[in-house]
Amino acid sequence: MNVWNDHGTSLMPLDCPWVGRLLLIVLMLLPASAQAEIVWADIKDPNIKEALFDSYQGHHFSAITRLLSAQKLNRVLDQEQAGLVLGGLYLAYGFHEEASRIFEALLNTVESRNVKDQAWFYLAKTRYQRGNLEEALSAIGKVTNDMSFSLRQERYILEANILLQQQRYLDALRVLENVNQHSDWGPYAQFNKGVAVYHLGREDEGIKLLDSLGSITARNSETQALKDKANLVLGYGYLEKDNPDSARGFLERMKLSGPFANNALLALGRAYSDKKLHQQSLIPWLKLTDRHPSDPAVQDSMMAVPFALGQMEAFKQSLEYYEKAMLTFQAEIEKINAAAEAVGGGKLLEDLIQFANLEQEGVGDSQINKYIDTPEGHYLLPLLSRYEFREALDNFAALQLSLGKLEGWSANLNTYNDLSATKRKAYDERITRIQSQALLVVEKFRHYLQRMAFDELERRKTRLVSYFNEARFSVAQIYDYAAKRWGESDGE
Repeated sequence: MNVWNDHGTSLMPLDCPWVGRLLLIVLMLLPASAQAEIVWADIKDPNIKEALFDSYQGHHFSAITRLLSAQKLNRVLDQEQAGLVLGGLYLAYGFHEEASRIFEALLNTVESRNVKDQAWFYLAKTRYQRGNLEEALSAIGKVTNDMSFSLRQERYILEANILLQQQRYLDALRVLENVNQHSDWGPYAQFNKGVAVYHLGREDEGIKLLDSLGSITARNSETQALKDKANLVLGYGYLEKDNPDSARGFLERMKLSGPFANNALLALGRAYSDKKLHQQSLIPWLKLTDRHPSDPAVQDSMMAVPFALGQMEAFKQSLEYYEKAMLTFQAEIEKINAAAEAVGGGKLLEDLIQFANLEQEGVGDSQINKYIDTPEGHYLLPLLSRYEFREALDNFAALQLSLGKLEGWSANLNTYNDLSATKRKAYDERITRIQSQALLVVEKFRHYLQRMAFDELERRKTRLVSYFNEARFSVAQIYDYAAKRWGESDGE
């Protein structure tokens, strides 16, 4: 909603759906270990241990290469366990299709109930991460309770998340009752219970669960993020209920750094603004304006600050901040245009592939920041968090690598003196045929990735253009008001 004061200055849109859309938030609430990393126990084979050591350091590709090499050289003592670990490594690296293939092959070949359980469980994870909820639920339903305590707890959380996304809230609650509240998975179960009971009409119970979670002592970054998320949900919820005092209490629990800090500062400013405490609202909003302008919350704050100043009748300062916002929005629009050129020219995909590889290999922050700190980086790197984009990018990179190998093989054919002319011709034709097929698939992936990137850029640009126009209109309104009140003077 746009709220206009008597002088025409505007407050940014701060409408934020709360628990009515809490289901969307659940998508973000599996800890990192549930999203990618798999913690293995009771590993005795030294070759598997070496691969896992690489993986735990973030070097997933090196771990995969090491384990594949050990398998081919018949150095692995336990092939079933190696298969499970290899599938898990592919899952951690983001190659869900290859991980699925390995787990499905294990299910068709192994006899061990324990190995089958783990294969079904990890297959369920790959299907869940690809959005195949029915197939994920089917796979997890084939898991017995004979797995380790940690895996059982994770299994319940995964099953509950699937059920919540299917809006089967009562079924999700029943599953969550199996989670040990004192385990590492307890806080996630508590959050999801809050989601489920709210959707079942038990609003007070849902708020109580989230409130309790929002006041815990965080033991690590994952728990802190969960705590902040609970407080942010409650803060925005009470703002929507026209209860800014309660909202402020929850928002002030949050850290001023972290993934939800910007939204917390934005909401905290609104909590003061709703009480007409405009001087206080400037404190969080001004802090937010100093952060990177590609963040939508920062863009909102750039409109909120001059609104608050207008409410205080500090029209000259309000005018200055609106004009500053216009300059910032224009600069960001130009960056988006530059990003669009990078998308069209192909540079974006190459940079994102390098970034993804650096990220997976756990290199230093300075190298990763080189790829983030570009016009296209700030606006398009969030796409890497979306499964469909990341998997398409991984497949695109793998196909390009394969094309390079095919080209190398083709170039080296003439170096094999023991090949007859007939065989050399047959190999050359086969390589050419495969290259042609791969090039067609590469172009399809390229078009798909570019289309997703263009759509994201257009959405962000439309938002900025809207804000730019709103700021320009507000400037005109201030000049008009000043002219009517003080003649041609701009007024203080």
